[in-house]
Amino acid sequence: MRPLKRLADGAEYFFDDKFIYAKKGQDTFRLALFDNGFYRLRLFNGVPILEIDGVRMHLVKDFKTPLDYSKAVVRRLRLKPGDRVLDTCMGLGYTAMEASRGSGHVVTCEISAAVFTLAQWNPWSAELFQSKKIETVRGDIAEKIKEFPASSFDVIIHDPPRFSKAGELYSLAFYLELRRVLKPKGRLFHYVGSVGKGKGRDIAEEVAQRLASAGFSGITYDKLAQGLFAAARGKEEQRQKSTTD
Repeated sequence: MRPLKRLADGAEYFFDDKFIYAKKGQDTFRLALFDNGFYRLRLFNGVPILEIDGVRMHLVKDFKTPLDYSKAVVRRLRLKPGDRVLDTCMGLGYTAMEASRGSGHVVTCEISAAVFTLAQWNPWSAELFQSKKIETVRGDIAEKIKEFPASSFDVIIHDPPRFSKAGELYSLAFYLELRRVLKPKGRLFHYVGSVGKGKGRDIAEEVAQRLASAGFSGITYDKLAQGLFAAARGKEEQRQKSTTD
């Protein structure tokens, strides 16, 4: 094992080719666990990433680290100091943390107890739990979103698991909820990835059509971020669309 990081509270972190380890007091343990799958942290160019059953949960293609992906997404969203942001799928919290630096408040949701635990142990995620600008919510965003008032967010970052793992987060019903809680002309980023293209299926196009049906416009695909940027239609724009349908 090679040394990685030492925290002020005395916790030490080490790594090898397969795992990241934490040492606190006399106890040393791998940052990995089973919970309907095998979850672990691994080091990628000096930054921990999350893997589930051997599949990376971060887009690192064309990015040096997952932190750079988060920066690219947040930069495109052009956050303002007073913005309220909803980050639907927390993961290790890198995007929520990046968004908090340019906005007023971030609400981020995580359904997996395993992911939440690994984030708590990940020293690169410390800001997620320490920042007063970030609110973490435990639970299923498909249900939790129904608890948020209408027009309560200026920006939504939707980075769900792949379609085969969480199809409900790609549904028209869920997109209608996203539109409901997003202010008119609010901005949305929706990660879609590249799964399905090799089989002739264009999930990005399917998502774009459903987003348009749910009340989003200006939908564009970003090749680098492998996702869609869109805006909630304003009242006048929505009225004009209704008269032409």
